[in-house]
Amino acid sequence: MEAMKEITIELHELGRIAGEKARAEAWAAGLPYSYGVEGKVILVYPDGRKTEVVYDPSAERNEVPYVEKE
Repeated sequence: MEAMKEITIELHELGRIAGEKARAEAWAAGLPYSYGVEGKVILVYPDGRKTEVVYDPSAERNEVPYVEKE
């Protein structure tokens, strides 16, 4: 059981490192990175701007400013 806990911790750390690397590479290329929160897709741009990806009834993709809940 202890070995499983150690593997889980190690995998979590590797995922965190991979995420940091992916964000850095996206920003270096001038692209946003994305994450999900409460079923929403959020884009974070290199300038710090955050947008929520939304789809109108015709399935057209749009972005609207995202304001985090406090």
